[in-house]
Amino acid sequence: MKIMIFYIFLFALTANLAFANCHSIINLKIDNRVTLDEDSIAIDNPFFKVVRDGALFSLSNTSNIGTRIIAALDIIKFKSCRGVINIKRGEIAVFNENEFYEVPKGSYFEIALKKNHPDLAKPSEWVEPTKNKVVYEDNEFRVFEEHLNPGDTRELHSHAQRVVVRLNDVQLTDPRVHPNGKPGTGMQVANTVKYAEPMVHVTKNLSKKPLFNIVIEYKIKW
Repeated sequence: MKIMIFYIFLFALTANLAFANCHSIINLKIDNRVTLDEDSIAIDNPFFKVVRDGALFSLSNTSNIGTRIIAALDIIKFKSCRGVINIKRGEIAVFNENEFYEVPKGSYFEIALKKNHPDLAKPSEWVEPTKNKVVYEDNEFRVFEEHLNPGDTRELHSHAQRVVVRLNDVQLTDPRVHPNGKPGTGMQVANTVKYAEPMVHVTKNLSKKPLFNIVIEYKIKW
C-alpha cells in the first residue's frame, strides 16, 4: 500500500512539473553552455542583437533584453521552460523576457530585442504590405514570412525598423527606379541576416526562385 501511495505521489509531482509554466519551474536541467567567436555576432545595434548558431540570451530576465526569437535555418530541437521545441527551416520560436531555453545545437539565428532602445523612426507614410503571412504578433513587434513569387511585384508598401532573415538567393529591385534591376544590387544571400531602417518602396523579384524571408519588425503608431 505504501508503495502504491509513493507512485501516486510521484506521478502527481511529475504531472505538475509537466504543466508548470516558466514562472514556477526552477530546477529544470538544461544546457546553457555556449562558445562564440566574434563572427557569430551578426547584428549589434541599439535595437537588436543577433547571434548566428549560438544563444547569448537563453536565460530569463537578462539585463536590457526583452523578447528573443529563434529563427531556424535547419531542423533544430531543444529544451525550454515550455517543454521541448521542434522547429524546421523557416520556422520560429518566440520567448518572452521571463522565459528560458537551452542553447540550441544546429543552424539558426537568435534575435534579441533590446529594451532601452531609442525612439522608433517612422517611414514617410504607412501602406500595409501584401502577400505576407504574419506568424507572431504582440504589442511591440510582429514576425512575418515575406513571400514573393519569381517575377512577381509587391506594390507600394512600408516597413518599420526590422531584422530580415534571408532564406533564398534572390535579386530584388524597385521597378520604379530599375525595372530590370541593376547589376550587383538587390542581391539577397540565403542564410544571412540584415538590419533595415524604415522605408517605403515597391519590390519586384527578378529571380527564378521565390523570395522567402523571416522579418522581425517593430510596430509603430500612426
